[in-house]
Amino acid sequence: MHSPLAPWNHPAAAAAGVRLYVKRDDLLTPAPGTALQGNKVRKLGGILTAALEQREPPVLASFGGAYSNHLSALATAGRLFSIPIVLYVRGEEADNAVLTRARADGAHLIPLSRTEYRMKGQAEWLAARSSDLAQAYQRPAEQIWWLPEGGTTAESALQTGALYPEIVNDLHGQVPDFLCLSAGTGGTAAGVIAAAQPPTRIEVFPALKGDWMSASIRALLPNPDQGNWSLITDYHFGGYGKFPEAWRMASPGIATRAALPEPGLPPLEPIYTAKLFFGVLDRLRRRVYPAGSTVVIIHSGGIY
Repeated sequence: MHSPLAPWNHPAAAAAGVRLYVKRDDLLTPAPGTALQGNKVRKLGGILTAALEQREPPVLASFGGAYSNHLSALATAGRLFSIPIVLYVRGEEADNAVLTRARADGAHLIPLSRTEYRMKGQAEWLAARSSDLAQAYQRPAEQIWWLPEGGTTAESALQTGALYPEIVNDLHGQVPDFLCLSAGTGGTAAGVIAAAQPPTRIEVFPALKGDWMSASIRALLPNPDQGNWSLITDYHFGGYGKFPEAWRMASPGIATRAALPEPGLPPLEPIYTAKLFFGVLDRLRRRVYPAGSTVVIIHSGGIY
């Protein structure tokens, strides 16, 4: 599967003398209209393939917030491929459109208090939960497969890194000067950073505030000292899930949609991609990108 690269003839790009493109990874999906699209397809592809190679599919268990695209995508994958899915959901919110859809897809949702959620990385906690799930699903403990929050693994970083050669191929061998993408856990960014070649610079736009993401990305890089990237931290709008109310628009699907007053926009959601597109356009207007450069925005999905 290969997502299209589309030129975006935005007035801000024309005024800055910049060639602007959008990598439409939101169109990369085996199931249109679901959260299993874009970077979620790339992240989950390896483990889903491995699960389907088993004589009996394992139980896939993972973590996320109440509006997590990762959890929604995993639930969709469970329905499509008949794999048992268990989702540990952070916080007290028991019901919203995303969680309702996940339940309808057959996933088993287990709410965790924020205190207990912070224990998810502890070996003792995971062992106890594995034992519980093995008993509930009548499987050996090794048939309980855990995915980290966001779905990032060493395998998934290779898959998200495939974005870079795809883009170069779509540009007929031209190496882009800037690749811009949003980030929640930093997994997709790490894959792209590791794959990129000079002179491309990767700009990562976090959807959250806080200085932890730089260390998180470096921990996922084969070469932690790789210097071809930077965090652009001016566009989180106060933190995860926070955005200008004027962006909110009626959604034809499950996830919230965003309306920015810009021409030629693809469908966006306000948690990740609207912040990214807003940030890139602002930087174009401030002439951050040199005239003559090629800038590619990666639309990672979340449109369902």
